[in-house]
Amino acid sequence: MNDAFGQATMMKILDHGTIYRNPEPHRTSEYVAMPCMVAMPDDTLVCACRHGSARESVDGVVKVHRSTDGGATWQCAGVICEPGRDADGPQWPGGLAVLPDREVVACVKVRPRIEERGANYLVRSQDGGRSWSPPEAVTMRPYGNVGSVGNLTGLADGTLIATGEGRGDGKLVPEEQWATLITRSADRGRTWDDIQPAHVSADPYYFDLAITQLADGRLLAAYWTHDMRLDRGLNVHLACSADLGRTWTEPWDGGFWGQRTDLVTLRSGRVIAVTNHRRPPLGIRALQSEPDGTSFRDSDHVEIWGIEPAQVRAAPVLEKKQDREQDALHAWHHFTFGVPAVARLSDGVIVVAYYVTEDSVTYVRCCRMVEAGS
Repeated sequence: MNDAFGQATMMKILDHGTIYRNPEPHRTSEYVAMPCMVAMPDDTLVCACRHGSARESVDGVVKVHRSTDGGATWQCAGVICEPGRDADGPQWPGGLAVLPDREVVACVKVRPRIEERGANYLVRSQDGGRSWSPPEAVTMRPYGNVGSVGNLTGLADGTLIATGEGRGDGKLVPEEQWATLITRSADRGRTWDDIQPAHVSADPYYFDLAITQLADGRLLAAYWTHDMRLDRGLNVHLACSADLGRTWTEPWDGGFWGQRTDLVTLRSGRVIAVTNHRRPPLGIRALQSEPDGTSFRDSDHVEIWGIEPAQVRAAPVLEKKQDREQDALHAWHHFTFGVPAVARLSDGVIVVAYYVTEDSVTYVRCCRMVEAGS
């Protein structure tokens, strides 16, 4: 089949929906963004988002939204950590994972400002995200708690992988270099291995590591990749690990352009990559890999959501000066859509969550799609 641009694609969009949008934007300000999402074994979808009066507001909390009908409708299950009582400071989602016994583990990042180091907490749910345990503070050595960006991935054997990123500490990584960081837990997140750099580079920089487990057991990572010397966005880069994240191949060009990207492995062994596309045509797009799961073609994509550049207020394009090296970590202050998260249901339906800004309201949408012919 072909998408709206006449390009070959192997995906079919079923429908679009809303996970949460402020019901009274004319009366109150509510900025809802930064979704992360997992699918339970019974196909319940659990999505965690940041809710606040503004993007960096001090009243930001992480709320959970659930769907029991494959993403067609959603219900808000409330706040994960009560501010002041459970976690003191503005909250940001740090990822979700499902353990083999169906326990859901969520990471909540608490920090005064997004560029400052704060604290990481893990919370747990035994009932599919309806209720949550008291938070457990997590210290990740030797970097301490790194950055505001990171993710949580659950592997088939129950291993948890947490990621982060930051400039070198002058010990493990030279200060002038940038490191993407990984730590692993084999005991449900109660203790963690020392943080190790997955990739270290002075140029290009690799951001926003996302991981999926391939059909053969290897891990595939996707990076938003930026050439710091030329101040130019590169294609998304990929890397593989054959030892559950202990060591990684050198990153390679993944074959498509994008920024923050999430991955999910299909029953066929192919991989779906969903990415922000912040250069014309602006929007959220999904790509399906070749059969090996580790290579993509930019032409094999489907547009999930798009917007005209004139309608995006201050949304950056990577060629702009605001994305120079000193601002690259903070350019997303101006972003008005993005952070896609993707999950696969047992019937093969693929659900994508992402945030957008429309009519001056920032909220979280979803899209459901399938492999063509399924």
